[in-house]
Order: sequence, then C-alpha cells, then structure tokens
Amino acid sequence: MSTIVFLHAHPDDETSQTAGMMALAARGGHRVVTVFATDGDHGERPDDLGPEGDLVEHRREEARAAAAVLGVARIDWLGYRDSGMTGWDQNDDPLCLHRADVDEAAGRLVRILDREDADVLVGYDHHGNYGHPDHIAVHRIARRAVETAARRPRLVEATTNRDAQLEMLDSPEAAEFLRSLAAGGMDLDLDRIRQAILTGDDGLPIGVAESEITWAIDLPPDVVELKRRAMACHASQTSDIGMMLAFPPDIYAVAFGTEYLIEPGGDGPMRHGWPFG
Repeated sequence: MSTIVFLHAHPDDETSQTAGMMALAARGGHRVVTVFATDGDHGERPDDLGPEGDLVEHRREEARAAAAVLGVARIDWLGYRDSGMTGWDQNDDPLCLHRADVDEAAGRLVRILDREDADVLVGYDHHGNYGHPDHIAVHRIARRAVETAARRPRLVEATTNRDAQLEMLDSPEAAEFLRSLAAGGMDLDLDRIRQAILTGDDGLPIGVAESEITWAIDLPPDVVELKRRAMACHASQTSDIGMMLAFPPDIYAVAFGTEYLIEPGGDGPMRHGWPFG
C-alpha cells in the first residue's frame, strides 16, 4: 500500500476537489495525509462564533471532522496565512502564502513528505483550478517539493474538467435545477454561470480542457455521499460549500461525482480508472 499526501490551499478545498479519491484510497488501505498550506483565516465567520471566537481553530476543527469522515490518517499545516482572493489587500501580507518564498514553502512540505516516506503527492494544476493566488502557489510548491524530497514521490495534480462543466450547463437537469433555485428566490442563469467558468478568479478559465486531463475517477454513489458529508463538516463556509450542498442529490452527483487528475508528462486521452494501484 502507498502513502498519498494531498496538498490543499485552504480547509474545505479538500472536500470539493479530492474527497472522493481520498475516501477510496483510505478504503483501499492506503495511508492518506492531508496538508493545508494556509489557515483559512479569511474565510467566512459563522454567526455563532461571535466576534471574539477563533476562526482559525474553528476551521481546523471542521477539517478534522471532514478527515474523520474520509478516513484521513493525519492532517498537517504549512503555517501560512490565507492570501484572500485576487486583488485583495491580504495579498500583500508578508506572512500569506501568496508572498511566501517557493523554496522555503517547499522545504516545509518536503519535511512532511520525508517523514511520511510519501509515494504520491497530489497538488493542483498550473492555474490552481480557478486562479486563486493560494491555489497557484500550491501548484508551484508541490512541483518544487518533489524535486527535493529524499524519496521523490510521484506527482499528480487535481483539476476540473472545463468541457464537462460547460456541457453540464446544457443538460435538462441543470435547467430544472436553476428553475428550482429561481422559485426559491436565488437568481442564477446559465449565461452568468458559463461566464464564471470562463473567467475564474483572475479572468482566466476555470479548470482545463478534457484533452489535458490524464485520469477521471468516477465515484460510486456511497463515496459521493461520503464526499457530501465531508463537505457538510465545513458548514461555516456558506457562500461556496453552502451553495454546493444546496444541490439536490442528482445534480450533486453529476457535478461532484467525478474527480480529475493531471499526470505531468502523461499521455492522453483521458482515461477513466483508479490511478493509485
């Protein structure tokens, strides 16, 4: 069995991007380790935490709860502050991930990889999926870390399938879902969603074209449900996690039932299967 280390930018990112493969890996006997690069301190503050509550510790507790759902063996933190979205003042914080020296940050990760004798490191694609400064930093840090780890782990990079996302918007299920949201007072339309996919956080498209993807991991229904339960552990993040959890089960399964990886240097076309042996 292998040790697979998943590097994520913020607590809650693991549940939307790789929770299914984490659960499948743990179920298959692999040791799963999650590393969060930042403390997520610019996330949403839940009302019941109050003005004096510790948001960072609250989000750590949420991460621990999600890890228990997925079967994660250990959680680690690189210790950087959340940089916020593109263009936020927090991008200039000298302690944020966006400002971190790549070699120094990779060194923190390498210490974890070496301690775990990691076989696989899961990072992010070149755009960090949607252009968030911390996600792009994760891509760079993971690439640098595999070059210097004592036992160079195999690198794969989590991504999303832009072609599948755009195709899903044209499905009857998506149209019906948007009608149900409109009936509940939420004003979303296909054109706005499509534009969001094509612009991301920094003006560049979300995810990658299917032709760039190596692996598609199709999640069985019970693992999709585990993924949803893990997401629910991050309930404080209502604007993104809350929106995802609002999807009815059939739409949720379409949106989150397949996870994608790029294998740098791998050949196409995309294949459906299990990449970890």
